[in-house]
Amino acid sequence: MIHDPHTMSFNPDDPTIKLMRKLSTRDGFIDEVYQRLPAHRTMVDAYWDVEYDHMTFFNRHRYSGHDSFKTVLSKARRKKVSP
Repeated sequence: MIHDPHTMSFNPDDPTIKLMRKLSTRDGFIDEVYQRLPAHRTMVDAYWDVEYDHMTFFNRHRYSGHDSFKTVLSKARRKKVSP
């Protein structure tokens, strides 16, 4: 078998890979903020902790800031409540 130097192999069960996948979705990002909330004083702090990880993994912000995240969170909550 010939090894292609441009191909990466990774373990899909690696905790970092799992977190990257989770943060790449809206619902996963929201869930991670709530998972980290007990370790932070405020929702804003938990949000920025998760946003920092997203920035580290993907070299860009997921949301433009906490206000943008609150808007997405509000829409997600309404979506879950409606039939």
